[in-house]
Amino acid sequence: MKKFKRSSLNLILILFFTGGTLLWINSVEKRDVYTTISKNLTIIGQIYKEVSRRYVDKIDPDKFLKAGIDGMLNTLDPYTSYIEKEDKQQLQILAQGKYEGVGLLLTFRNKVITVAEPPFLGTPAARAGIREGDKIIKVNGLLTKELGFEGTVSKIRGPAGTEVTLTIQREGEPKLLEFTLIREKIKVEDVRYAGFIKNGIGYVRLTRFSKNAAPEVAEAVQNLKSRNLKGLILDLRSNPGGMLESAVEVADMFLPKNLVIVSIRGRSKNSPHEFKSLKNPIYGDSPLVVLVNQFSASASEIVAGAIQDYDRGIIVGDTTFGKGLVQSVIPLSPTSALKITTAKYYTPSGRCIQKQNYSFWSDSLTVDKKSIYHTRSGRPVHGGGGIAPDVVVRPPMLSDLVVDLIRKSLFFNFAVHYANTHSIIDSTLQIKEDILNDFRQYLKKKSFKYHYPIEKDLSLLKKDVVESGYDSSLVKNIDLFEQSLDRSKNKMFLNSLPEIKRYLRLELASKFFGTRKGVELSLQDDPVVKKAVELLSDKAYYSSIIKVTH
Repeated sequence: MKKFKRSSLNLILILFFTGGTLLWINSVEKRDVYTTISKNLTIIGQIYKEVSRRYVDKIDPDKFLKAGIDGMLNTLDPYTSYIEKEDKQQLQILAQGKYEGVGLLLTFRNKVITVAEPPFLGTPAARAGIREGDKIIKVNGLLTKELGFEGTVSKIRGPAGTEVTLTIQREGEPKLLEFTLIREKIKVEDVRYAGFIKNGIGYVRLTRFSKNAAPEVAEAVQNLKSRNLKGLILDLRSNPGGMLESAVEVADMFLPKNLVIVSIRGRSKNSPHEFKSLKNPIYGDSPLVVLVNQFSASASEIVAGAIQDYDRGIIVGDTTFGKGLVQSVIPLSPTSALKITTAKYYTPSGRCIQKQNYSFWSDSLTVDKKSIYHTRSGRPVHGGGGIAPDVVVRPPMLSDLVVDLIRKSLFFNFAVHYANTHSIIDSTLQIKEDILNDFRQYLKKKSFKYHYPIEKDLSLLKKDVVESGYDSSLVKNIDLFEQSLDRSKNKMFLNSLPEIKRYLRLELASKFFGTRKGVELSLQDDPVVKKAVELLSDKAYYSSIIKVTH
């Protein structure tokens, strides 16, 4: 089995911030299918020529050809795509590490401008709950299909502090969603936060795997070690991935030298390839917990899979996304390229991380029970897509009211308003009745009113009943139901107070005491982090999970 040296990776890997997948560049090999392709290309060329010459209306040849390319690539996985000028400009901006906007990366998929990967953590788009795969239908009321890709991107970007409203279509949602975001200066950092939680337990949040990931993680861990580090939490939740090289280097910090971290298998003659740990670990013995969730993908899954397969640490959270694709970027012109999936990656035990359904996350309880592999100590682990955690912990579900407040950026906007009109000295920032009252008044001033999805249908039904001349008792019954819904909304606010207080606390802490303080407070209320601390604080509990009991 051929092996690549680490030094050669720089020649064949590039940082590519689209789709959260791993990028791999190799030569294009001749195959027998080229004869069939040549024949079909002749037919395609004839169709292109005849339509251009004979179609009843004049066509745009470039648009017509692009539609054909999109249609062809749409029969493949969603990460194989044709990259044009604006996509490249997005990459250049992000490679510089900073820009002003909302933290979104867009692509043109199925003729619709689409969120290419989970938004950068801590950005307006991430806070509002925008997701990978969301389709951008309007920007500030303007249709994106009329703005075009470049026009849409330029409308979404803008000076920090300004407002932009996105209208989004989300699969599974019957109606369009509207998000009002305040643009910020976006700094793309890999390690967003590092520090101690309690009693020598350190915490490092890694948000992506750029070329800076390994140096930043190494610096954070070394700093914690110098201050009596006893156990470490590596948080990879919502980390969409990045560079393969960075994933290997990060895993290298926790594993003994000369172990296979990940292997790549495709159709090429040189497949498979193995990538091994080449250095002595900087944190190789002490307890380790890795946090993951359904948005942990690609490079995150390489690290989590290697840690799990070698019993080096405990994986806590929820099953990862299952995005185990390796991609080649083939330049086609100075302004375009083809990003194409060429292989899949596998954990040390032989598990393929890529799930069968490319576009949808599978629940942690949905595992392929027939596909059984084993960790170094003999613990059974399942294949079938993603990394299933050793300990499943899910954050509590948010009420629809709180989701709506987040979506409309009302917690964030209120915090900005409050910080400009009040002062807070107590950094513990307990949300008391006076702040809640101010928040209620703010929502009233902004004319916020939560609407049940059914309310629009009720309104239409009521109109139809009146216009059709049905029995007036029907209208009264609809009115009574609407009144009942209004009473229910008041109860919903009261029932959602713990969640409302938590989000107010985090946003206000960030505004008054900085982003770092907001993160610290969020960790105090985080059930997944609490479970990790519990594991690291109890040696017997930790060992019972890492080792097989007979």
